[in-house]
Amino acid sequence: MKTEKDKFFSTQRGKRFAKFAVIGLIGWGLNELLIYLFLLLLDRFFENDLLFEIWRFDIEKALVASLISIAIVMVFNFILNKSWTFKELEKDVQTNTIKQFIQFTLIGLTGLAFYTGVMYVLFTLLHANEYLASSIAFFVGMINNFIWNDLWTFNPKLKKEKEKEKKKIVSVAYEED
Repeated sequence: MKTEKDKFFSTQRGKRFAKFAVIGLIGWGLNELLIYLFLLLLDRFFENDLLFEIWRFDIEKALVASLISIAIVMVFNFILNKSWTFKELEKDVQTNTIKQFIQFTLIGLTGLAFYTGVMYVLFTLLHANEYLASSIAFFVGMINNFIWNDLWTFNPKLKKEKEKEKKKIVSVAYEED
């Protein structure tokens, strides 16, 4: 018989998902605000209306503003999720924050791919309303991100197993001496 901890759809995981969703929505709002502010800054410092040059490449200001914003929001979301959403999972294990951030970022990129794919299907192929398509795509990407972060990035079972392996290696090396 499975216990609460063994079930995939547990109350604890549901609470973590709710926290993850709150942070995701805050991050989405922050992203929109930062894009707006970066566009204002870029318009102020670069006179061309649509494009400016970086190392001989013409780049749209909106793309640059979006990329800077996404990078900032990714760090923001990682810090909040690590310190609030997944804090309980990590209390008994040592974690490598840089490795976790890389994992979180890779998962975020897969979420972006899911978002883009769902957006393309709904908006371009099925001609759904762009706001409905964007909302559904955002939700699908968020679910993808949560599942993978919960199972991989912040999973204490994986960290405990790795700690056990390290202890075995150390004890075997100690016994050989």
